[in-house]
Amino acid sequence: MPLFFSAEHGDHKKLPPTVSAQVAGTPGRLCGHAARSVSGLTAAFLPRMARLALLVCCFMLTACFEARLPEGVVATVNSEPIYLRTVQALLDSRSAALGTMQRPSLENMKRQYGDALSTLIIYALVRQDLRDLQIPVTDAALEAAVAAIRADYGGQEGLARFLADESLDENEWRVLMRDHLAIQSFEKRILLPGIRISLDDVRVYYKEHETEFNLPETLDVCLISAVERQLVDSFCASFVSGRPAREEQARDILLQCQEMNLAQLPAAWRKKAEKLAPGQCASPVQEDGRWYGLALEGRNPAHTMGVAEAYPLIENILRQQRKEAAFERWLTAALERAQVRVNPDLMADLLTPPSARPAMREDGSGAGNGLSSHGGVNGSGDAGPGSSDGEEGADTPGGGGETDGPYEKTGTPGKQVRQGL
Repeated sequence: MPLFFSAEHGDHKKLPPTVSAQVAGTPGRLCGHAARSVSGLTAAFLPRMARLALLVCCFMLTACFEARLPEGVVATVNSEPIYLRTVQALLDSRSAALGTMQRPSLENMKRQYGDALSTLIIYALVRQDLRDLQIPVTDAALEAAVAAIRADYGGQEGLARFLADESLDENEWRVLMRDHLAIQSFEKRILLPGIRISLDDVRVYYKEHETEFNLPETLDVCLISAVERQLVDSFCASFVSGRPAREEQARDILLQCQEMNLAQLPAAWRKKAEKLAPGQCASPVQEDGRWYGLALEGRNPAHTMGVAEAYPLIENILRQQRKEAAFERWLTAALERAQVRVNPDLMADLLTPPSARPAMREDGSGAGNGLSSHGGVNGSGDAGPGSSDGEEGADTPGGGGETDGPYEKTGTPGKQVRQGL
């Protein structure tokens, strides 16, 4: 019986997200100076890190690959250093978010380091722009964000334990946290104010995508998990009778309520859900020392959304598209102005196009090598949860509506979480 729950209490392992989310965009020329002829690809069809790498690759073609950077410095952006330890911290934060280990290979490690450096270059450009506009992330804002996460881990000791377990240096983690807040601030204060969505825009989008608003039947379900079967049974008894679960019950269960279509349920639960009437619970099952149950709140019949009902969805889609395009335009200009020096040891990986990259197998290893001074970069080193993008947050310029930053927490024990499709 597949498990439903992907988040645990204190799930802040999704540390500051990569800037791949911020450079989702529309077709266009993504390069500056001598690389102006390189065309961009439609971001919606590219892996998350590939979108970032395509932008940064164009820029890297004009960067100065410097052989005499100070020790420990892998690049400078307008004379601001990017340290090897920060690159490693970003890679460690991605490993913590992924929660899995890949079999190491030299090519895979080179790819990941190149992608991480690309991300940090974008972070630096955003941070410098906010500083020039005299709206940098303040120390107070950083401390507030850190305090929120610290509280979620039960205090400094819990947070320190997590960082130590994931081999994350706290000072470097705070550097990445500040960068994450800078991205959020850049979106809210620079990108979004210039975006306007009119009623005509919404109507045109609806007409062009009308079939996408034909919705299948969906189910409002609650997924329950507890160590003891009695707790699941007690919750279901309260659910069937319409009484709220007692506080002592709520503290000991993990509850997640969401709307989904039948096909999204695992096969075993799908059969149970088909037989349920609204207000009923399926018999609990045990797996890996926990009991799991399914409760059906209601059924939503298939229907076609009209313009009025679809308006907020379309407005959000158009806002995301225009936000991504605005970020892309800003990034193009920022790269044209930037003076960047890069450690030559990373040049080959940064400039290797996808077709010349070694094919990646499931174990994370690859074979072959390739080098090109033009083309795109396949940034597959960021193997975070797919989205994606829907994976990327509303709080980041390339997000798809879900928060993917250090504030995210779902599946809190005893707390009902409503998640839409």
